[in-house]
Amino acid sequence: MNIKSNIWFENDKHGFFGKGRIELLEKIDEYGSISAAAKAMKMSYKAAWDAINEMNNLSESPIVKRESGGKGGGGTVLTEQGHTTIALYKQLEKMQKHFWDSINNITNDIESLESFSKKMTFRTSARNQLLGSVKNIDASKLGANITLNLSGGEDVEVFITRRSLDEMQITNATKLFILLKSSWIKISKSSKAEHNNNITCTLTNITTDSNNAEVDLLTSGGNSLTASLSLKSFQALSLQEGDTVWASFKPSNAILAL
Repeated sequence: MNIKSNIWFENDKHGFFGKGRIELLEKIDEYGSISAAAKAMKMSYKAAWDAINEMNNLSESPIVKRESGGKGGGGTVLTEQGHTTIALYKQLEKMQKHFWDSINNITNDIESLESFSKKMTFRTSARNQLLGSVKNIDASKLGANITLNLSGGEDVEVFITRRSLDEMQITNATKLFILLKSSWIKISKSSKAEHNNNITCTLTNITTDSNNAEVDLLTSGGNSLTASLSLKSFQALSLQEGDTVWASFKPSNAILAL
């Protein structure tokens, strides 16, 4: 048994767009004409125009617009919002397919479904969760060094096993979350890297107790990090809020997640 479903967006309890309307937008983008798009979809011009008119009215900005003049005498084109709408739908459709593909083989097993549900909603004790895009993969038979570009522009290196690389199907440009426990991040007042990854940060907050210290950091690219260290180590660094520091971590300490 296979499970399938369709995505449908509503705006103020009104139908906004779904699979059919996305296909209509794609045909308009292809032909540059509402009538040609309607014909290709075997629907009337009025039905196509009514759908477009409703989408334009419900959208924050127009999705389709008419252009006059030019060599072909003008036509109908998608706006930037129209292209964004298609891209958003396609990405959600891809995510939906991945979800259903993941559970199609366990729909008759309640325990397996419960286990899968827990995995989908898991929480992690790792304080730091950074989003990065794969920039380079240097793989060997047993392992892989992966260079990722963070959303703030910094490059970091992570080491994972070759099996993890293959099972996660990681390729160039794959977007991944980098999970780091606060204790894995080392703080230095020198730019000399203790490990391969050395990120310039501003210290934004300090919290201490009788044994430990926790510092909040803002990277030069705008990402937030939290590092924990012993109170003795913290005092030896003589840190204050506003200081420029360098945060480093071992490539083998980071965990990657899709």
